[in-house]
Amino acid sequence: MSRTKAAYTNSVIATLAQLTNLIFSFVTRFFFIHELGREYLGLNGLFLNILNILSFAELGIGAAITFSLYKPIHDQNHQSILALMKLFRTVYRIIALTILVCGLILLPFLSNFIADKNLSTSVGNIYFSFLLALMNTVVSYLLSYKRSFVIAAQLGYLDSVNRLSFNVITQVFQIFFLLTFHNFYIYLFIQLLLTFLSNVRITMIANKRFPYLKDLSKAGRVSKDVVDYLKKNVIGMMSAKFGGVVVNGTDNLILSSFIGLSIVGLYSNYTLFLTGLASVLTQGISAVTSSIGNLGSEAGSLGRQKKIFHQYQYINNLVSAFGSFGLALFLPDAIALCAGKSYLLSALVTFLIVENFFITQLRQNVINVTNAYGLYWFERYKAVIEALFNLIISLVLVIVFKFGIEGVLLGTIASNIFVNSWWEPMIIFQNKLHGIWRKYTENYLAMLLLGTSLLAVQIFSINTQFDKVGVLEILFKIICFFFSMILVVVIMSLSAHISLIKLLEELIG
Repeated sequence: MSRTKAAYTNSVIATLAQLTNLIFSFVTRFFFIHELGREYLGLNGLFLNILNILSFAELGIGAAITFSLYKPIHDQNHQSILALMKLFRTVYRIIALTILVCGLILLPFLSNFIADKNLSTSVGNIYFSFLLALMNTVVSYLLSYKRSFVIAAQLGYLDSVNRLSFNVITQVFQIFFLLTFHNFYIYLFIQLLLTFLSNVRITMIANKRFPYLKDLSKAGRVSKDVVDYLKKNVIGMMSAKFGGVVVNGTDNLILSSFIGLSIVGLYSNYTLFLTGLASVLTQGISAVTSSIGNLGSEAGSLGRQKKIFHQYQYINNLVSAFGSFGLALFLPDAIALCAGKSYLLSALVTFLIVENFFITQLRQNVINVTNAYGLYWFERYKAVIEALFNLIISLVLVIVFKFGIEGVLLGTIASNIFVNSWWEPMIIFQNKLHGIWRKYTENYLAMLLLGTSLLAVQIFSINTQFDKVGVLEILFKIICFFFSMILVVVIMSLSAHISLIKLLEELIG
């Protein structure tokens, strides 16, 4: 396939697959809450955060090796591909073992992360539950290296379909056994088993499409240039991974340790919707990363790369607004319907949650372009400063000023605004796409101010007018949603000097 067709196919299928999975996730969460309750919900959220921290062992090596695959795939250099895949397999086996050992070391201290010690006895054997969740993470690294090759080869839609199939099967079985046995252990075991089978299936698909991948014993050594690149960029990715783990992986730990599991359960309902929607939007936006990386390996394409970068930012801005406005207007209604009004958080907390989501989504085009160009080395200091900035502000606001969940969210927002918003694009402009920083900054600030203002109106003005979820209320919110999107399209088109219609015609054509 051409780059345009591959990007379009991967984006559409990835988005549809993730949207379907999101719907199934909501249904599963509904049964989880009603069969097990908010304490188990909080415990599951705590496990996810701990395991996210343990996955720091991956160090971003997978992303660095995936970038190294772009050129040999473009050149059809099978020997280089086999050498990289053999290295990939070895590294991921070491990572899986490292996560297992670290998880087992952490196991005896698990109860220290739960503020209410009485809850640790009401949710069953937390150690056995954590062991099952730990094994799910360990297994996810086994046989998954060929998944990365499929994505690097611009065939990400095959992985999207595979993930969707096994996710749906997983959730159907989880719902059935929740209703039948009301058992958290079975819920986790099903997840573990289907994760393993998903990796087996994508390996079979890769071997069928690319038969030369079957026998890695024929692989030679990775070239010195590639090894030097990997050594350098693994350090950069290690810093980026550290930053991501601290920023995204400590929220529930702070809440559980200083406030309690119940608030983690309430917050996890919101994060389920946010994570689900973010995965849908990000799948569509990031599905073109391999195509950008492929273009970046082509000589004489710098002018086209700059044009595509601005178009990419424009599309990402509209997608970010679309998702954020939907959350602002309909997230409280969705949670009230699925879990009940007792699971709702305040309007201020909802605003901070959605604003954090919005700011994070605005970064996605820059993050994906950084990945496509393999600029990990240049992020090494940024990620550490971001992580420390976030953690210190969150802890001070929660412990000293007793802000609660608001403090955690403000810490993340502050790190995004004061560190990421200017540092991440600067890396691209200094090392790859020179001379376009001003246009990017103008478009970013325009979208940030406009989007934040509209979110505030939607949450503090429109949402507070309704005490119930009715047909008229939903229709009014839908009208507000479309009015907001039209306003954003008009203003951003004028700011970016881009016509959405012409851009769509160019992409489809």
